[in-house]
Amino acid sequence: MTSNDKLLKRAIRDQQKRLRPGECLKYVRLVLDIRIISASFGQSLLRTLRETLDLKYELRNLPVNQCIVWERSAGQLLLDPAEVKGLCDEWQLEEHIARILTHDELKHLIKMDLLEKYSNELKINYPGKQHIVLYLKPTDKPTHRESQALIELQILHQLKVYEVPNDVEELVKELQRLSKAIAEMPYKKQKNEPLSGFKKFLANDKKQCVQVEGCNGFRRLFQQHLNRLPLVTLEVADTIIEKYSCPKTLMEDLANNPDAVKELADLKIKRSGLKALQTDRRIGQVLAKKLQLLYTTREPDTLI
Repeated sequence: MTSNDKLLKRAIRDQQKRLRPGECLKYVRLVLDIRIISASFGQSLLRTLRETLDLKYELRNLPVNQCIVWERSAGQLLLDPAEVKGLCDEWQLEEHIARILTHDELKHLIKMDLLEKYSNELKINYPGKQHIVLYLKPTDKPTHRESQALIELQILHQLKVYEVPNDVEELVKELQRLSKAIAEMPYKKQKNEPLSGFKKFLANDKKQCVQVEGCNGFRRLFQQHLNRLPLVTLEVADTIIEKYSCPKTLMEDLANNPDAVKELADLKIKRSGLKALQTDRRIGQVLAKKLQLLYTTREPDTLI
């Protein structure tokens, strides 16, 4: 193994470690617009952030007033095997951009008809990003116009509005929640990539789901499907699958063969162990007719 291969292997191992939940938040930081200092909640927010051990932050002159962005250590990004240089200290901007909105500021936006301008400031300065408004809601019930303005920001201007109690500790909790979700996104994306498209439903990692790889697993998937139906045990499912190897052959036979229901009803149920010595059982007319209805009906509201 060459030194470059060893470096690649170590870099990938370190990178995977940094992506894991519990570790990834260490490599994500908040960047707050420096004008937050002069806001009514600014000093309390910074003091609480200093006391919050799991959140890194820094102040910077951002283009949007009272804006918050997230940055991730570039060492967490997927590495290019052709240019392995180890994990670096660069920080790259994340997809989520937040802006704090106080109740007084909302009233001013409504009075001066500035909701669109408020929205455009985020979109122009951070195009293609996911824009979030952290609205510090008061304890008083909002007026009809205030509620309408928040809806306009979401529907007309496509901003995500999160209502946060007008309390610095609650605001920090919301920032913690968002930071944790943002930090874990690469890990979740990497985990879900092999399960994209239709195979996501076949290769789910939940209990009792079926893994399908290539042509392997379809019989087991058909068996699992049949087992979900009333009256169908594992033995009944295996008996049906022995005659019909896949749903398509069963559907075609039920649709085109006038004797299909009778032939299906007369199938002897395969038995194993001591049950094999017991009296022969058959699929029966009741289940055969239910299967015919299930696989041939064109009415979506049909009761099976």
